[in-house]
Amino acid sequence: MTTPSAQAPQLTRRWSKVTVENRTGSYFKFQVLHEYTGEQTNDSEYIDFKPGDSKTMFEKVYFNTGLFTTGVDNWKVHGIRLLEVTPDSKWTKMIVGKYFIDGLPYKSGHGLFAQWKKHTLRAEDDGQETVIKVFPTEVQFISPSGRSTTVFGTVGENIMPFSANPQQ
Repeated sequence: MTTPSAQAPQLTRRWSKVTVENRTGSYFKFQVLHEYTGEQTNDSEYIDFKPGDSKTMFEKVYFNTGLFTTGVDNWKVHGIRLLEVTPDSKWTKMIVGKYFIDGLPYKSGHGLFAQWKKHTLRAEDDGQETVIKVFPTEVQFISPSGRSTTVFGTVGENIMPFSANPQQ
């Protein structure tokens, strides 16, 4: 007698490596959240980035493919723009010989109710790298199976890209 499986027929468990590229031209710290439908959310925690840095956020995020699988991959990118200050400031952190404090928070999405960006990983993404490129006003999700784009801006009722911020 065999035990019934909880997995859908023809289900294949797959994974992808996830990296972030900082294309904003500014110092940031980024956090990536990934959630495959019905599973626990992957949280990268915040990681410091210099302009132009590319760093691995997850060695593996898991997803399923196959007949009768209905899950999708959902993503959030949070950022905090780092502001350069003098070394005598109380709340500083040093990155490559410069001192910074946390500035404005940023997020991906299209406003208050756009919580997650869908970029579904497919069979051709298995074992491959998914690159998240963060630009001043948008985030691009790029994997072998395709590309998705969403806006990136300051947290608030209306997302305002920092390039349009008059106090920059």
